[in-house]
Order: sequence, then structure tokens, then C-alpha cells
Amino acid sequence: MKQTLSRYYVFAVIALWAVLCFVFFQFFYPYHFFYKEQNQLFLMTSDWLITYFDRMGWLARMAGEFLTQFYYYLFAGAAILTVVLTVLCTALFLLLRRAGVNRHVALAVALLVTTVEAVFHLHHSFPLSATFSLLGWVLVLMLVFPFKKRLGTLVGVLLLPVAAWLFGVPQLGKLRGPDWYVERQLAVDCEYYFGHWDKVLSLVEQDAARTPEMKFFYNLVQAQRGQLPEVLLRFDQPELGTFYAIGPDTPLMTIKNMNELYWALGDMTYTERAAMMANVFSPDNRNVRMMKRLAECNMVSGDTAAAKKYLGILSSTLVFRKWAENAPKTVFYAEKARYNNQKDTVSLGDNAHNIMMQLLDSNPENNVALDYILCSNLLLKDVQNFKRDYDRYCTERPRPNKLYQEALCIWLAASEADEAEWQRYIKSADVMQRFAQYNEQRGNPRFKGTYWYYFDKATTPKVQ
Repeated sequence: MKQTLSRYYVFAVIALWAVLCFVFFQFFYPYHFFYKEQNQLFLMTSDWLITYFDRMGWLARMAGEFLTQFYYYLFAGAAILTVVLTVLCTALFLLLRRAGVNRHVALAVALLVTTVEAVFHLHHSFPLSATFSLLGWVLVLMLVFPFKKRLGTLVGVLLLPVAAWLFGVPQLGKLRGPDWYVERQLAVDCEYYFGHWDKVLSLVEQDAARTPEMKFFYNLVQAQRGQLPEVLLRFDQPELGTFYAIGPDTPLMTIKNMNELYWALGDMTYTERAAMMANVFSPDNRNVRMMKRLAECNMVSGDTAAAKKYLGILSSTLVFRKWAENAPKTVFYAEKARYNNQKDTVSLGDNAHNIMMQLLDSNPENNVALDYILCSNLLLKDVQNFKRDYDRYCTERPRPNKLYQEALCIWLAASEADEAEWQRYIKSADVMQRFAQYNEQRGNPRFKGTYWYYFDKATTPKVQ
């Protein structure tokens, strides 16, 4: 009776550990699962599966990457990781018991090792295949222990090369706590990717320590909703992404952000370039999120052959198969083609200002590019070029919102414009009145949130 209760006690403790593991990863640390899923590609084709046999530890790697693709689904990441770790913990306990270790000591050691392995998974680059590698070796050792000492040693020696071929060398991760900074960034990034734009806005607005990446996606959502000028100065040090140039030292997160920016602006050439670079710098040059974006780029640009190539790759996955079948029939991509760059030019660099000018010259109704070019000028405090671009693109389609009106006040005052010029540009009596008040007390914090205060007090962002 005591032995039975003791056995139940052991597995009850392991089950409790599994519940705590699932709750933590699902409800407190879920977004790194999506990042791991996006940064790999798993095809259900014989040609693809054969590529795994070229390396040691192919079975662990194949099993890990096969299951990682399902991290795409809600709850799947935490559930899969919890199950694998629970199996590892149980196998470790049974292995130690076979080796003659005391039941309580065996349980403590198994829980400790499994917890350390769970901590390794807190890092967004630690693969599930590493845990399968460790689990494989534990299972191999379980095969050895039933034999007597000499025979067991012989069996172990024979199994060693087989185990190394199947499971490789167990990989150690980093022993450190949760990286909440990265998790917050991934939360906003992934919610944007899934199209949950209200959730993006909510996450950023409720976070007191907003990262530049979080503000980037906040502004990206607002721009596509036509609200960028209204919110540009809502947070300190606004982030648009238009001052970056992609190069060899550009962080991977920034490259992915640029891909999203160019897609929203409507330039498929630069979107494709950024997606290609993100794919190149991903583990083993495999990134299913970028593969999907490359398919979208070519559907929008009308390159049918290239689009079929990427759609064909995605149709060989389990998760994106249906998306690949339905994407060519989606009206959205045909509508987005209207905003593509139609200029017959060769760009010598990724100067965002030139890109946006070409997009606006191709389609003046591209309000995302319009607000980004004007707001970028304003963040650089380049009122002269702001006025030039405003006249070029807003003369026939005025944009009399508060931010642009405030910026025009600065240009009009600096150029000593006459009353007729003021009336031509400034349509709000409230803006005129507030500008007069500001000039009497320049730099007063009660005007924080106006472009005049930003122009006088804020640090100009660097063009990288």
C-alpha cells in the first residue's frame, strides 16, 4: 500500500510541475514560441526530409522542428513544450531508479534537470530539438541499465555511435531568467503579424517602458488607419523606421521591421529585399514568415512565376498549406498592387524619402506613404522639406490636421509670410491662437504634445 502511494506521489509531483510549466509559458511567456515557429521551415516532402540525414542528431532535429511548426497555433507551444519536458522528467526519474538511486533523490534530480532545461527554453533561440537530443540519450541509457555490468557496458559501447547519429550531442542553453524586454517586443510584433491591431495599440499604450520596436509597430498601425499625424508625438522619441538603412550590422529585428514598413508603404522591391535578408540571417536560412511575405510580394508585383515558387513551398507545409491554396484568390493583393512603385528607376540605396516620393508620384492616394514622408520630415525638424513635400502632395488633396498645421506655422513665421499666405495654409483658428500663446512662453511644458514644443525641446533622431 505504501509503495503504491509513493508511486502516485511521484507522478503527482511531476504532474503538478507540468501544470506550473504550462501555466507559466502559456500565460506569462507565450510570444517566443511564435518567434521560434516563424524562424524555421518544415516541409512534408521526401526531398526535404532527406536533408536531415546529412547531420549528426538528425532524428532529434527532425522531431523538434516538426513539432515547432505547430507553435503557430494558440496554446500549442506551451502544450508541446510541457509534454516533452514532462516525458523527459519521467524518463530521467525511471532511469535513476533503474540505476538504484533512492526514489526521493531520483525525483529531486529529475525535477532539477528538467527545470534547468525549461529555463534554457526561456531564450528565443533555444530549439526544441535540443530537448529531444537529451531525451534520446536518456532513453538509450534506459536500454543499457537492465543488462548486467559487463554486458551493459558492451551494449552501451555498441549503442553509442547509433545514439550520436540519431540524437547528436545534447545542447546547453543559457541559465538566466525570462527576457521580458524581448518578450514585450515579440508580443507587439506577433500581434501585428496576426492582424490583431487593436491588441497592438493596447499593449503599447499600457506599457510604461515602451521599446523603440513597440513604438514602431504602434505608429505602423496608426498610419494604416490614417491616424499617424494625430499620434506621432504621443510618446517620447517617436519611432518610424524611416531613418534606418539595412546593412551587414543591422540587427535581425530591425530588418524584419523594415520588411513590415516597406510592405505597409507599398514598395514591393524593398519589401522583398528586406524579407530576403531576414531569411538569410535566420537559422539555416529558413524563415516561414519571410517565405510567406515573399509570396505576397510577388503576387502584388505580378511576378506569377516567383509567386508560384514560394506558394509551392508553403503548400508543402502542414500549417500554411490552406493559406497557400487560397492566397492567389484573395482580392486584397490585387487591390494592394495599385500602391506599388510604378516608376522606372534604379535606386542606389534605401533612402526612405526617395522611396516614398516614388510611391506618391505613382499613386498620390497612398496616404500611408504621404503621412510617413511628412512625419519623417517633422521628426528631423526639416520644416523646409516638409513644406516642399506638403505643397507637392497636398495641394490638391489637403491634409489640414493639427500636427501639419502646427508645423506650417513655424515655416510661415520663419518666412515672414503675409496674411493671405497664413489664411491659405492655416485653417484652424485654435492653432493660430495657440501658436501666439506659445511664442509668448516658448518651451513651456504645458505645450508638450505640440509640434512647436517638439521642435524646440526634443532631440533630433539620427539617420543611420
